[in-house]
Amino acid sequence: MAQLIKLKDYISRYETGMFRYPGQFIRMKKEQYDKLIYRWEQEKHEIDSQESISTDLEEDKKSFFNRLFNRKKVIDVWDDEEEQTNLPENEQDLKYYFLDEVFSTQLKWASSTLQEVSYFDQSYERDPWLKYFLQRFPDTYLVFYQPIFKLKKATIEGEVIILTPTELMCISILDRRYSNTTFKPIDDRKWLAIEGGQEKTIVNPVIDLKRMERLLKSILDYYELDFPVKKYLFAKSNQIAHQSVPYQTEFIDQDDYESWFQKQRQSTYPIKAQQLKVGEKLLEHTQRTYVKRPVWVEDESPVDEGS
Repeated sequence: MAQLIKLKDYISRYETGMFRYPGQFIRMKKEQYDKLIYRWEQEKHEIDSQESISTDLEEDKKSFFNRLFNRKKVIDVWDDEEEQTNLPENEQDLKYYFLDEVFSTQLKWASSTLQEVSYFDQSYERDPWLKYFLQRFPDTYLVFYQPIFKLKKATIEGEVIILTPTELMCISILDRRYSNTTFKPIDDRKWLAIEGGQEKTIVNPVIDLKRMERLLKSILDYYELDFPVKKYLFAKSNQIAHQSVPYQTEFIDQDDYESWFQKQRQSTYPIKAQQLKVGEKLLEHTQRTYVKRPVWVEDESPVDEGS
């Protein structure tokens, strides 16, 4: 599960400890999933044992199961406090349940620290692309989602930036606005979008990618950091008819998507020090909009900030 280290202009916990939180996230996620799967197996065993010795009628068994499930307690993914809730019945659904719980925690980590909090747009809880990049990619992938960078007096908003152990991905998603569309480059400034027999001219989407690439490279150069930057045009439900691709750019359309996706999923590179250094410097140049927490509000996260 990729890590959300920057969301829009919200204050992020990774900004207070870039060399600490990525490793801590991976450890905590594994520990909490192990606890959850252990508890689920214990309760499943208890149910199976009850089923094997039960001689009651079917209606009596249904009533028993209802009482049993109503008594279930699940350890929150990031806390030791227990709350009343029902666990899914099969392991696959349990994994989805766990991913959604972690997703909620990631949104919290990306919009608050112990002392500060940003006003959070609830629509991010339902953002399918944010969920996609966080839940479908490895733990070692660090995600900037719609970040706002500050460089001198200018502010520049990006779309999706993923810092992997081996490269910095600048991603623009054509699928946000189009589906079942074929794109044809015309020149450096214009593309043709063909949908249902209708044609219209659009701005070359690579232009924004090049702008973000220049900004990221300027930050890396300033700190003398050598790290590859690559541009990705994402169109997994569309087609891109092209004869050549710009340098350090990759078009991911519906024909290429599956192989590209599997390649990312199978990445086994660990988090690297250079990757964290790059992340730290990029975060230093992002905008932060937040307020101080009221002194009477306690942070709900079990993360021990003093450890």
